[in-house]
Amino acid sequence: MAANLEQIGARFRFYMKIKELGIYEMGVLTGTSAPLISNIMAGKNYTMDELLQVLTQIKELNAHWVIYGEGNIFKQATHNGPIVPEKRMQHLQEMQKLLEKLDAIEKSKANRNQIDELRARIAALTTQL
Repeated sequence: MAANLEQIGARFRFYMKIKELGIYEMGVLTGTSAPLISNIMAGKNYTMDELLQVLTQIKELNAHWVIYGEGNIFKQATHNGPIVPEKRMQHLQEMQKLLEKLDAIEKSKANRNQIDELRARIAALTTQL
């Protein structure tokens, strides 16, 4: 499966949203620059090496999920507690399912209305985080 830069950006933005991280904070966290983080989020003007440099610095984030949209957003936890508060977990799971559905619809280019409807639902859930 080929990597879609826009989808990578959407998944990366999703992670930053649930972790409540801004562009500058993510740059500091990963030891990179805010412009690089911004480019990844926008899905343009970066190399795969730069993306991997960022992703390897975020230990809990599943790079395979970011790049291909497969698997879980988080790597397996090494502790018994939840990674994010339980209240948010339900929203995260629903949003991940919607993102997967959006990927499938965009791949098939089936119906533009379905894409817009899913994006609106994702946006509405995002505001509840």
